[in-house]
Amino acid sequence: MGTIVPSQRLAAAVRAQLAPLQERAAARPGIGAPAEGTRRKPHEVSVAMARRIAALAPEDPDRPRKAVRIYLEAELAREFGAGLLNDPQFPALLDAVQERMQEDAQTAGAVAALARLLLAGKPRAA
Repeated sequence: MGTIVPSQRLAAAVRAQLAPLQERAAARPGIGAPAEGTRRKPHEVSVAMARRIAALAPEDPDRPRKAVRIYLEAELAREFGAGLLNDPQFPALLDAVQERMQEDAQTAGAVAALARLLLAGKPRAA
């Protein structure tokens, strides 16, 4: 029998926490995915995410956590629908996800590696 990877546990926890948000978004017309003509392509989302990360001040000591948060926002919106970004409870969900990721040493190490990867590009000029 295989072991459960921490990221699988995290994904299951995120799905459980997102279920009520998705149900509320589905119940409200116009809150879900954008109209066909305004839907953003994955490349556009990646470029926007990269720009937001690049805009983080290089001297900000919280820069790694903020970069991971931007990445999580983009991935959760891609996976569960952009309507989540407008939900007033979404920031609290992101806080909970990031806290949960730090609780497990292996996952926290992966998050630190992700932050280094996200911030490996050239820092913006001050």
